[in-house]
Amino acid sequence: MTQQNPTEEIFPIRLARRFRKQQQFAAGYSPLYARLFGLLADWLAEKGEDDPLVGWLLQAGAARASFDVPLLLLAGVHRDVLTGVSEIADLARFYPTVGGSVPVAEYGLANAFRSAILARKDPLAEFLATATVQTNETARGLCWLLPVLFTGWPAIHLVDLGASAGLNLVADSRHYRLINDTEGKVVQDIGNGEPVQFLVASHGTLPLPSPQPAAPRILSRNGCDLAPFPLTTQRDEQTLASFVWGDQVERLVMLRKGIAALHRIRHSPAPVQLYPANLPDDLTCFLEQQMAPYKNAPVVLYNTYLTTYLHDKGASLRPQLAAWAAKQSFPVLWLQWETLWQGAKPPDLGWVGWTADLWLNGRHTHWHLAWTHPHGTHIQWLPESIAWADFWREQTR
Repeated sequence: MTQQNPTEEIFPIRLARRFRKQQQFAAGYSPLYARLFGLLADWLAEKGEDDPLVGWLLQAGAARASFDVPLLLLAGVHRDVLTGVSEIADLARFYPTVGGSVPVAEYGLANAFRSAILARKDPLAEFLATATVQTNETARGLCWLLPVLFTGWPAIHLVDLGASAGLNLVADSRHYRLINDTEGKVVQDIGNGEPVQFLVASHGTLPLPSPQPAAPRILSRNGCDLAPFPLTTQRDEQTLASFVWGDQVERLVMLRKGIAALHRIRHSPAPVQLYPANLPDDLTCFLEQQMAPYKNAPVVLYNTYLTTYLHDKGASLRPQLAAWAAKQSFPVLWLQWETLWQGAKPPDLGWVGWTADLWLNGRHTHWHLAWTHPHGTHIQWLPESIAWADFWREQTR
């Protein structure tokens, strides 16, 4: 009698749970993906490995982290939709990103989705095996762009930890508008570019500088990633676009505008430079090697929704960065949109903490500025944002 590997027994359950969690997160935000995640969770929970789709998925996803599989599978399907693969034309009718207008509740989605996966098993298996999850939500550039307005610094060096294609390194050429979520009034316009590209619902009070200063000049734009994703071909752009959810038309538009901004910046004095680094383990090496030339201005580092993908959930990032920052003669500011694994709980499922750490004149200061939706659509300011504004008001007097 052959004994079954305990890991094989657990994986279907763990994978079903991951699809269910994604369904819960997408509910009310992406009806199409909530339905698709839910279908896969149901099939995994209710059908055995003898089912053609379930058996294929368990085999194709076995070598990947269960967290990644739902995102990779739906991205692979979406790439086929975006590129017009004929075998899944029936499914494409449900995808607004390609003009599909059939409602999610319409009979036939489940069958079309199942047929599409089975028809594309081989290329989807290859995508699951080789692709890396890309989380280029270009609204996340607000993570660094808004806080640096308070500093009064005329110029900075900018660093993205977990940069993917580096689109958020050009956030200063995008246009963000904060809207009071109770009164509907404009709170602040941030960045450049017309028309307004991002509308962000803002709850609570952030005492913004008045008049609003210009963003610091960016002297360098450096990013690192386990698998940097330079956009050198149209296929690269299609793959990156596939990670946008299929009914999020506006997000896809914003992504394409971000790609256009990245291409423009390539011809500037500070183009985006991407380097391979296996975070968190390579952080110190990356900082010491790649940031060594940059001694003439403050360094602003940021990361957005990175730590979920790290083997230690980002725990070792802080001591490494702190040790490096403490040795520098220039200010170091570290901004994050990340899950807070301990302490206060977010106001809604999946929201992340917006935090700031500053090393200045031999002193370290930490602020928890806000909670934010990981796609940057909503912000709930916290009392420490007031302390943040007061700190910089004193510094700039």
